[in-house]
Amino acid sequence: MKKNASKIGIFEKFSFAVGEIYGSGGVAILSLLYLWFLINIIKIPAGMAGTIIMLARFWDAFTDPIMGSVSDNTRTKWGRRIPYIFASGILIVIALFVLFMPIQGWTSLAGKVAYVVFAHLFYSTVSTIFNVPYLSLSSEISENLKERNSMNFVRLAMGMLSTAICYLVISALKDMLIVDEATGVAKLTETQFALIVAGIFAVMFAVPILLTALFCKERTPLPNEKLKFSFKNILETFKLKCFRRLLLMYVFSFVCNEIIANVIMMYVFNVTGGSSIKIAGFSLSAIANMSMLLGAAVIMPVSFTMLQKKVAKPVIFMCGIPMFVIGAIGLAAFPTNTTMPALIILPLAIAGLGFGMAQMIPWLVFPDVCDVAELKSNDRNPGAYNSTMTFFKKFASGVAVLIVGWVLQGFGYDEQLGTNALQPQSAVLGMRLILGVSIPLCLIVAFVGAFMIKITTKKSERVRYFVEKQRKNELENLCEEEKMELETLKKELF
Repeated sequence: MKKNASKIGIFEKFSFAVGEIYGSGGVAILSLLYLWFLINIIKIPAGMAGTIIMLARFWDAFTDPIMGSVSDNTRTKWGRRIPYIFASGILIVIALFVLFMPIQGWTSLAGKVAYVVFAHLFYSTVSTIFNVPYLSLSSEISENLKERNSMNFVRLAMGMLSTAICYLVISALKDMLIVDEATGVAKLTETQFALIVAGIFAVMFAVPILLTALFCKERTPLPNEKLKFSFKNILETFKLKCFRRLLLMYVFSFVCNEIIANVIMMYVFNVTGGSSIKIAGFSLSAIANMSMLLGAAVIMPVSFTMLQKKVAKPVIFMCGIPMFVIGAIGLAAFPTNTTMPALIILPLAIAGLGFGMAQMIPWLVFPDVCDVAELKSNDRNPGAYNSTMTFFKKFASGVAVLIVGWVLQGFGYDEQLGTNALQPQSAVLGMRLILGVSIPLCLIVAFVGAFMIKITTKKSERVRYFVEKQRKNELENLCEEEKMELETLKKELF
C-alpha cells in the first residue's frame, strides 16, 4: 500500500475546491432549468418531460457504481481518479451543447423525445465520469482529519457560490425571454437562449474541472488488491450501520433541494406575476431564486464555527431541518393575489438557512464514514460508498422529478402557453402540494437518519487513530482500555 505524502499547497487546495463549481453547478442547472426548458421551450408535455428526466437519472444511478469500481481499480502514474476528471473537462463542453440543442421547431413530438433522451443520457454519462472520481477524491486528497474537513468545507462553499451564479445567470437569461410591453419583442429568442446557456456553462464548468485534474494529487494508500465490479459490492456497503444512516440524511435532504429547484421558477412566476415585478432592476423571480442561496450563505459561517468548536456534524444537520420545513410550508402557503408579492422572499430565505446547514453536512460526514469502512474491512474503496450514495440520490431524485412532472400535468399545467403566460390556478395548486407536503415528509426522514448516525468529532478522531494502527498491523498491541474502546466504536458504527 503506497501513498503520496507531499504537502498540500494553497494553489492545490484552490484547484481541488473549484472542481465543485461543476459538481454543484451542474446539478443546479439541471434542477433549476431543464424541466422548465423541456416543458416551456421544447414544448414536451410535463409528465413526459418528467419521465425523460427520470430515465436519465436512473441511467446515471446505474452507471455510478460502475464508474466507482472502474476508478477504484484504475492504476496510472497520475492516480486512479485524475485521468477521468481530466477527460470529463473536455467532454462536458460537447455534452452541454447537445443537452441544450434548440429543437423546438421540430414538428415530430416523437423525434423531440428521442433526441432529448439521447442528449440527457450522454450528458449524464459525462457527469458520472467526473462526479464519482471527484467525490472519491474528497476523501483521498488528505489524511489529516482537520485539513480534510476544512478543504471539503471550502469545496462546498465553492459549490454554493457556483449554484448562486447559476441561479443568477439562468434567471437573467430567462427574463430576456419575456416580451417587452413597450416594444412587443423579447431580448432573446428561444434559440439564442439555448445556445447562450450552453456556451456560458461550458466555459464556466470546463476550466475548473481541468484545474482540478492538472494540479491535485491523491494521498491515501491504494487497496491491497483490485475488486471486480459487482452489484454485490454495492450491497456490501449496506452492512455498515453508519453508512445506512448517512444515506437517509443525504438522499432525503437532496430530494428536497431537487423538488424546490424544479418547481421554483414556475411557482414564483405564477404566484406573484414574477418577472413583471422589478426590485433594483432584477425581476422578482431572480431575487426569489437567489434568496434561498443568500440564506444559506448567511448561515454557513455559523455552521463552520460550530464545526471548528467540534459540534457533531449530524447535530449541525439537525439544527437546519426545522428552518427548512418552516420555509417550505410558508412558501407553499404564500397567497396568489397579495399586495406585497416581494414577501415571497421571506419563506425562501428561511428555507435557505436550513438548506445551508443541511446541504453540506452529508459530504463532510462521508470521509469519516470511509474511515469507519476501512477500519471494518481493512481496505479503502471510497468509490464503492460514493457511488452507492450517488446511485440512491439520483434514483430518488429521478422519482421526485417524475412525480413533479405528472402532478403538474395532472393539475392542468399547459406547456403550449409558453414562457410569457400564467398557468391556471389548478396548476398552481399542484405546485403548492408538491412544496408543502413532500418536502416536510422527506426532511423528517433525513432528521431521523442524522439522529441515529452517532458520529462525533471525537469518535472520528479515534477511528483515524485505530485505522493508522491497523495499517501498521498494531491492533493486537492495543492496551485493554483501547480494545474496549474499539469494541464500543464497532457496536455503534459497524
